[in-house]
Amino acid sequence: MRASGRTAVAEVPPPLPRRPAGFGWRTLAFVLDTVPLVLLGGFLADRLADAPAAEGRRALEGWVTDLAAAYGEVFRGQPPERLMAVAEALPPSSAQWIVHAGLTFTLTFALALGLQELLLGGRTVGKSVVNLRVIDVRTGEAPGVAGCFLRGAWKGIFCCFPNPLVSLVGLVGFHLPLFRKDGRSLHDLATFTQVIDGQDER
Repeated sequence: MRASGRTAVAEVPPPLPRRPAGFGWRTLAFVLDTVPLVLLGGFLADRLADAPAAEGRRALEGWVTDLAAAYGEVFRGQPPERLMAVAEALPPSSAQWIVHAGLTFTLTFALALGLQELLLGGRTVGKSVVNLRVIDVRTGEAPGVAGCFLRGAWKGIFCCFPNPLVSLVGLVGFHLPLFRKDGRSLHDLATFTQVIDGQDER
């Protein structure tokens, strides 16, 4: 069949819609992915810390110990003045550790999750346990390099970057699947991906 002197090419239909993963299963997969990465991130942050960051960590740990003790005193009926004083006395040097640990955890999450989704065909360890998979909504196949690492970077920034505004946007994006029929969150929309039930394979 010819049209305007050229052979007509049949258009490839878009992939059929897949059954989106349930919010509870997505959350469980996220927790299963997060726990080992937190341990790994903590190990790397400790190993890679320079002298100012290490000093900041010790100062922060001392402050947390004092804060817990002051809170215990208030719980036992003591006046709250000491608790308020300790809470307002966060050591300035702790900022060195907070920034260092935040960056280390963010990179750990981004690289580890991105590599897992890339090498495991849209799965991570957590998603494999609960039988979920990530697909590119344009092709129905596993996402490419950019999609995998952008998803990992989003989760790393949301979980680990010490910024209240980033955390707020992350929380909104995390709960977005509750209000969408396709179950896609903010980072799914940004990367043209979707998390589906792994049993819904065609």
